[in-house]
Amino acid sequence: MAGLAVVTAILAGVLLIPLPYFLLQPGSLRPAEPKVEITGAPTFDHPGEVLFTTVYIDQATLGLLLRGALDDAIEVRTEEEVYGREGRDGNREANQQRMDLSKLVATKVALEYLGYPAMLTGSGARVLGLAEPSPSSGLISAGDVITSVDGAEVRLPDDIAVILGDRRPGEDVAVGLTDPTGAQRTVTVRLGAAPDDPNRPVLGVNVDVADPRIDSPVQVEIDSGEVTGPSAGLAWALAVIDRLVKPSLTEGRDVAVTGEILADGTVGAIGGIAQKVAAVKRAGVEVFIYPASTPPAERSAIEEIAGDELQLVPVETLNDAIEFLHPGGVRAPTA
Repeated sequence: MAGLAVVTAILAGVLLIPLPYFLLQPGSLRPAEPKVEITGAPTFDHPGEVLFTTVYIDQATLGLLLRGALDDAIEVRTEEEVYGREGRDGNREANQQRMDLSKLVATKVALEYLGYPAMLTGSGARVLGLAEPSPSSGLISAGDVITSVDGAEVRLPDDIAVILGDRRPGEDVAVGLTDPTGAQRTVTVRLGAAPDDPNRPVLGVNVDVADPRIDSPVQVEIDSGEVTGPSAGLAWALAVIDRLVKPSLTEGRDVAVTGEILADGTVGAIGGIAQKVAAVKRAGVEVFIYPASTPPAERSAIEEIAGDELQLVPVETLNDAIEFLHPGGVRAPTA
């Protein structure tokens, strides 16, 4: 008996040894509206929930691989496939930035849909890295914030392209910068040419917006907790709208939602959709709104997982999602 116990212990240990693979598994459904706080406009509580979906990522063991082989909703990936070249920490930091931006974009498009003024603004263009080769090499570094070009203020990354619109490659421009310590400086950069257009001038930097925020009389705060990435963007937008309208946008239903929301209201494709569909189905929710831009192979896979128990609703835009939930749309109440 002692020998059997030893063998059993060894086998159990083998099943728990970490392997160089990761499992994408069905995650959870979480109500979006309780995480939305709004001031500056009347708000309403409704029955029914807009639910955003998540995916669980676990490092594989032999035991988990065996379980995954029996579940069509579990996918096995390499570490690079899951986290990319930036690694776990870098990937999480980047996904946190994507989540933060997605909440702002969702707020902007939701408020604009309801007729409230809302403008995405920032304090400059934060440098994420330099192209290879880059005319800014040795002059501008990752972490610097570009605040001006030739004296013209830069608040958003798109401002740089506008300012450079009448320049030519080979011309010198003065670039105002703030480094991570807050120190300010100005450097002179000789403009390079875009790889796809020899006549288009570039600084050769990859940037995103620094200190992004929404300028609006209606203030929205969204608490995303530990969830990262942009895939809850559509859910945030619908949740903000539902809080600001009466009657209910969802008409009292629980509705699961996924999809990145873009500034023009377009809904972008996301990862892990098979796992999300499985999570929705297992939770007993009957409607799942997802991006129409999902690749055909993935659409076929989620249709098989959903079966007849879950209604899949592909949408191209925020308006499409609203029209499905509440035909004719919704409007903010007038004073």
